[in-house]
Amino acid sequence: MKHILLLAIVFAGMMNKTDCQLDGRNENIPLFSFGVFADAQYCDCDPEGSRFYRNSPEKLDNALEIMVAEKPAFIFNLGDLIEKDFASFAPMISIIESHLTKVVFCPGNHDYSVDRKHFRKLPFTSDGTPGYFSFAHDNFRFIILNGNELSTYGPGRNRERKQASIMLEQMKSEGKPNAMQWNGGLSGEQLKWLDNELMKAKENDEKVFILCHFPVWPVTSHVLLNQEEVLGILGSYDNIIAWFAGHDHRGGYGNFNLIHCVTFRGMVETADENSFAIVDVYKNKIWIRGFGREKSRILAY
Repeated sequence: MKHILLLAIVFAGMMNKTDCQLDGRNENIPLFSFGVFADAQYCDCDPEGSRFYRNSPEKLDNALEIMVAEKPAFIFNLGDLIEKDFASFAPMISIIESHLTKVVFCPGNHDYSVDRKHFRKLPFTSDGTPGYFSFAHDNFRFIILNGNELSTYGPGRNRERKQASIMLEQMKSEGKPNAMQWNGGLSGEQLKWLDNELMKAKENDEKVFILCHFPVWPVTSHVLLNQEEVLGILGSYDNIIAWFAGHDHRGGYGNFNLIHCVTFRGMVETADENSFAIVDVYKNKIWIRGFGREKSRILAY
């Protein structure tokens, strides 16, 4: 009888272990993974300071080769795929397509440094969207934002461009560090949309990743123009894991309301060092595995 009881206990333990592995409670098994890179900023241009524009295609090719080999669910480009000129997109898109993987595009300010007649042909608006959207994966919601709508250079209407100009002048008079022409913000419509997406995610018991070219925290010269409005929305929710951004090539980290605000380093920087990451998502943490100049981090949620 004792032998039978012992076998039953061992079998139950094996079943529990299997169940844990299947639902992600085993800390050694991620639920899924995805890739991240930012600010490749390619153009056929001579280097400027630490930016080596012509080296970005090779860096992107190498990064994608390494990321794709690990079979990520998808890969995020956090914006500024090019430095300038619409023609710069072609070689970079060709490299991405050659790897036969799903790359999700997030609009950056340099991506709009093309003639306005090309705005509708940009890779993140080709499906008719305004560059912001969301999708679900394994009970997680990914929200991609377009931080360029409220700007002097971006796709916004005349009223958004006028609003951005007035806002910049006001911010400069107040000595705000992010009062820079290279920054943008979310339009009123997009702010309402973001709040609604977060509300729906909360109702559906989804954890959230937000991806935007522009950081939102901590305050630097690179955060969104209407960063305070955005933080006001984020502070109302407890289901947001992280805000992932590029734009500030130095990279960085901050924590707002238990939201991990991670800024990834720019790929275009340096002649020969790459910068990208693979993010492993577990049940209660994320492991950002940095490659090249990108820093590795383990962040609980």
